[in-house]
Amino acid sequence: MNTIIVGRKGSSIISRFFFFLIFVITPAPLFSQDVSIWDFRIPETKYQRLTGSLSGGWNKTDNNSIYSITGSTIPDHSSSSSKSSIFQSSLAYNFANYNENSSLEIAASATGQANCQSTDGSQSYDASLSSQSSGSQTDYLLEITPAIRYSNYIDPDTWFWFAEGSGDYSFNQNLNNNSHSGDFYSYDSTFSKNNSWNASVGGGVGYGKLRDGSSVFAVLRILDKLAEDSVLVRPLTKDEIIRIVDIFAKRIEYSFTQDRYVKYFMEGIFDPLQKMGVLKEHAATAYSVLRAVEVLSERIEPRLFGWRARLGVQRRFTEEINAMDQSGFSNVSNNYIPDYQNSYSRYLWYFHDYVTFALEYGYPLTLNLQLNSSLSMEIPGTDYQRKIGYRYQLSGIYQVGERIDATFYGSVSRTTNLMSTNPFQNIDENEFVRNVQYNAGISFRFFIENNVNFNVSCGYSEWHQEQFSRYTSGSNVNKYPTISFGVNYKFF
Repeated sequence: MNTIIVGRKGSSIISRFFFFLIFVITPAPLFSQDVSIWDFRIPETKYQRLTGSLSGGWNKTDNNSIYSITGSTIPDHSSSSSKSSIFQSSLAYNFANYNENSSLEIAASATGQANCQSTDGSQSYDASLSSQSSGSQTDYLLEITPAIRYSNYIDPDTWFWFAEGSGDYSFNQNLNNNSHSGDFYSYDSTFSKNNSWNASVGGGVGYGKLRDGSSVFAVLRILDKLAEDSVLVRPLTKDEIIRIVDIFAKRIEYSFTQDRYVKYFMEGIFDPLQKMGVLKEHAATAYSVLRAVEVLSERIEPRLFGWRARLGVQRRFTEEINAMDQSGFSNVSNNYIPDYQNSYSRYLWYFHDYVTFALEYGYPLTLNLQLNSSLSMEIPGTDYQRKIGYRYQLSGIYQVGERIDATFYGSVSRTTNLMSTNPFQNIDENEFVRNVQYNAGISFRFFIENNVNFNVSCGYSEWHQEQFSRYTSGSNVNKYPTISFGVNYKFF
């Protein structure tokens, strides 16, 4: 059976000191084995995919009610009917190119939605009083979200630079008409249109290297299963295992380039094993192959190792154009009387500059115990004492057994959101809400079958909100202790 080492001889003083600062843990001495996740290197991975979807639906609802309440003003008879239809379309593009020294990610998606609804109703209070009502509503929505990220190492495993940009555009239009007829006639309509886009660009430099060695764990799980079935004629060498790990690390490439990719992916795993001459009779039984496929159904948590720090600047742009018209009329004795007529429009344009800092660390204490930690901060250019945002998270997983694992986590975060209390005024920088949230919990997962697992978890959250305003200020605290149970089924 292949095993893994979780330490590395000659690890840097910086890495050990950084680990001590975050976790205040000194790991026990570990011994060298055949393969270590520290041997893993990111293989060349490149893929792209363009997908689209169309969907629609129609629904109709009828309601009929009869009451018999003496002396009541409630209608004794009412009926209503509503019809709704919805149409959705989406287009998504993904491109990625990873290797040991650089990474490029491009993603873009466009989603459109049209929703139409109509209602008709009638009410009667007695034999002489009745009324009719009708309404219609149409809603259109368009969302476009592009993003690009690139990083490149100036010096392998040490200094690198990065640049990123993202945005989202949203257009929403809504028209609502309602009419009521009986002893008098009334009509009201509402039209609203919202046009907004957000963009963010930034870049900076970083130091360090962070890799995910979960592919090593997955390959060793596959080889262990093959060894248990006596399919292997000899143990694999270190170099042979790393070759299989490199293939497994390209799993996402298979999933993006092939539909129902598992058969192609497993072929990519077993072909090199056959060429290495480590399989009995140059082939594995169907039973052994299916046992190897089970590893794809297992949830192997990220096995991060190393550390990385990033420092950069970021600018965020926001533009909003909002408009609304409301009107209502009544007809009494053939005289149309305007009840109300409101309209407003608002244009907002602002940007914010931030200094960003991020720190990530991962360390596998043992084969079954993994710890991850991350810290990110956003320091705004104005009023940073009150508006600085941050998030610190510590998480870990302990593999109790092959079918039982435990996950624990803790986090604290602070965010700030500007607010607008008056639709006729622009956003005031001094009007904002600050949220601080604390989370902690632990969960256990029991695998019943390959695709079925049972979860039990308990957690605690606190949410603190402070409102800063020229006119009103206040605070609010919410506490959420939770216990949950659940059964999860993985379809694919």
